[in-house]
Amino acid sequence: MRFRKVLLALTIVALAALIAGGAALRFLRPNSAPPAWVDEYDVSASAPETIAPGTVIERAAPVGWSHLVIKSLPRVRPSEVGRVPSLPIVGRDLTVRMVAWIFTAFTADVVREHQGAQARYRLRAIGLGLGTNANGRDVVITSETAEQHGAEMNTIKRQVLDTGYRIQKRALIPVHGPSFALLDTPVIARCGDKHRTIRYRYALLVDTKTGALDVLLWLLGGDGGECGDPTRAVRIEPNCIDEAELVPDPDEFKGNIPSDLSFAVDKLPPFRLEMAVPPELRGLVGRTKFTPDEARALEAGLRQMAAGPRP
Repeated sequence: MRFRKVLLALTIVALAALIAGGAALRFLRPNSAPPAWVDEYDVSASAPETIAPGTVIERAAPVGWSHLVIKSLPRVRPSEVGRVPSLPIVGRDLTVRMVAWIFTAFTADVVREHQGAQARYRLRAIGLGLGTNANGRDVVITSETAEQHGAEMNTIKRQVLDTGYRIQKRALIPVHGPSFALLDTPVIARCGDKHRTIRYRYALLVDTKTGALDVLLWLLGGDGGECGDPTRAVRIEPNCIDEAELVPDPDEFKGNIPSDLSFAVDKLPPFRLEMAVPPELRGLVGRTKFTPDEARALEAGLRQMAAGPRP
């Protein structure tokens, strides 16, 4: 009997030692290091760069940038001109001309970097800007720099330009990785029977071996999700020139003064291909905040989606 008690006591001590040793090992073992790629994704929702005033942008990438993503040339749709109110002093014709006075530009810069003996391409930056035609050139300007770049200014033009930049400054980059980024831009769009501010979401996917850039676009919608569509995306044409036809809403001319919602687009920029977003990806494409894990998963899903047949 005494032998059994001693054996039991030794067994208990041994088990206790094993348990204590395991606890000590767990206590001493360092926390698992995060994957090396975690720090590669900036998910802090940064602002895009402003394209430098004086930059000439025609139909291809301007100096300082590797890609022209979209150049939009807004104008009132010819069939809708008659619905533009004839405002006091300026009249209808001047209002229509002022709508077409500026263009918007969206650029990207993909750079080549060497990693040891290998070279790979990285998405350095995304840029946005506004400009006009001055002395026969389409040039980026601000109110402060317009005249030095040859643009004749007046009070109305300054107001149009400043309003455009005010809206454009609401654009955000919620994710920026080495070869992938999202850009959310505010757009005045026809949503049902009203004009609303919604968001276009662009996904930029860089081929790290060649530097080629794929740009996907889908509707993120308004703040309440109205007019958003997470089920489909389109692949934008390279060097996309968007003859952005606008439709007016006479009810949005408050006191005979145009508001931000007076004109809106009712279709997407030119695109090559429309794609269905897989159901398992739809929760991610509509997110406004990401973790590095989610950003990496979205990039992988979008690359797989974009790898389908090309026209």
